[in-house]
Amino acid sequence: MNSPGEKQSYRIEILTLLVAFLLSRVLLAFRGIHLRYEALSVYWQYLDIETLRHHLLRGLWFDHSQPPLFNLFLGLVLKMAGSHAPVVFSGLLHLISLINCLLLFTLLKYTVPNRYIPILVTLVYLLSPALMIFESELFYTTFISMLLLITGFFLVRMDADSRQPSATGPGLPSGRQWGNIIGVCLPLLLLCLTRSMYHLLWLLLVGAVLLYRLRKTTAFPKLLAGLSFCLLLTAGWYLKNYMIFGQFSASSWIGMNFARTVFYDHYSTDSSRIETIEPFSDVRYYRPFIHEDAEKKFAGLDDRDLIQEVKNDSFRNLNQIDYLEISRLYMAASKAYIKAQPSHYAKNVLKAGITFFAPATRYPYSEPEAAKIKYYDLFYSFNLSELAKGLRQRKIALLISAIPKMLVYLGVFWILLNNAYRRKEMTALNLFIFCTIGFVFLVSSLIEHSENMRFRYEIEPLFFVLLGQALAPWRRPFTGNI
Repeated sequence: MNSPGEKQSYRIEILTLLVAFLLSRVLLAFRGIHLRYEALSVYWQYLDIETLRHHLLRGLWFDHSQPPLFNLFLGLVLKMAGSHAPVVFSGLLHLISLINCLLLFTLLKYTVPNRYIPILVTLVYLLSPALMIFESELFYTTFISMLLLITGFFLVRMDADSRQPSATGPGLPSGRQWGNIIGVCLPLLLLCLTRSMYHLLWLLLVGAVLLYRLRKTTAFPKLLAGLSFCLLLTAGWYLKNYMIFGQFSASSWIGMNFARTVFYDHYSTDSSRIETIEPFSDVRYYRPFIHEDAEKKFAGLDDRDLIQEVKNDSFRNLNQIDYLEISRLYMAASKAYIKAQPSHYAKNVLKAGITFFAPATRYPYSEPEAAKIKYYDLFYSFNLSELAKGLRQRKIALLISAIPKMLVYLGVFWILLNNAYRRKEMTALNLFIFCTIGFVFLVSSLIEHSENMRFRYEIEPLFFVLLGQALAPWRRPFTGNI
């Protein structure tokens, strides 16, 4: 991208993306899709608003149910923006979506040697009904995508530098190398501190793969230092939870999440068993099962978040301390049921794996908004559930709607893995993408059930990078600069 013609073309493409983003979001507003600010009060993942505004650090420290970063973001905006917080949140979420589109376009420009594919693939993402809806939800979906794309961007830089002659000698500036390392490692750390899906095990897997891929480059020792620092900080937060709550993880909900998959479509009338209660129910329903006096043990530390059963006056407080024992009971019941009925769990995992490829607008909290652009969603996402009536029809529509996306994923994976096998090489970026998609698919299918399509959409921009490469008529290693 050095000639005047290429620079002019690049400016036109960026302008096209900006205009498309602006016009589509204006039209979306006319359809009645705006920021859903009530999520701040309702969503289980968020601390009480009073805590966010006035006791933020204490609330974060004693939050056993979620990693701290997104609640920190919410609290800082509430503190600084005051009554203007809804406008600020809306502006930031739209800005994140635009940044994601520009990052995706940049990655495609430097990995796909084709004039038209980068802009076309980016427009497909930019105009996605799911992106439009998720950027109007006060949640971390698009923020996760941004962190993944930033890591990808700096992996491209790191891989490119390792191919240049200066990378093997003193010519490559040390500052640029450290900039690449920070650009790769910092988003990985922030991912682990934002969403429990990006577990310490994921960080270990990704770190090991990247270190192996770059083991013969001068970036290796710096990357090893950066990833080690990320591991220490992430493990430090896990250790904090273990020291206070006896839970070595970023979230204490794994047992309840697991139970939703294990006991899906399993109906029991034995009231002596905890699985007869829907996971994540009000704590009062679990009183017969709770034997630990956790409230007494933790009283006085952070009573608003750990002791009160409701937050914001009337909504379920799933950070209440008794959910630690409840989650452990669900985990024990789930393991026992899998031993007794492994085929039922396997069937549910298969269903969850199919749900992973369903239209992202099938995510329960996005369905009311998707109904406002029903026919556009039907056309774009092949979301046949928009036409379904009744539960049985919806299940069939979900299965059929997931098939095209599944086939596209499999086709792209086959093309790129076959190319990598023939070339005996895969870029650091593609290794990162394959590892992340594989990890999220596996974990979400085994542990989650009803939200798999949103988990996929968080990583979908990474898949679009692979899609662009698969669509290109020919490929070559990137040798330019960014």
